[in-house]
Amino acid sequence: MEKRKIIKIDEEKCNGCGSCIPKCHQGVLKIVKGKARLMSEVFCDGLGKCFGHCPQGAITIEERQ
Repeated sequence: MEKRKIIKIDEEKCNGCGSCIPKCHQGVLKIVKGKARLMSEVFCDGLGKCFGHCPQGAITIEERQ
């Protein structure tokens, strides 16, 4: 299986501000119980456009199978 890039959200750092949500063109980020959540790994394109818009530095990009 091929590796692909996907975002990871550190729930400890996330303050639920929502700055990342409008930057996600796939619409797979939502605020759930006060934290940003990736609702579908399948649809995350891994480009990380949301990455630079997190003032808390809670979003990173990792490679997964």
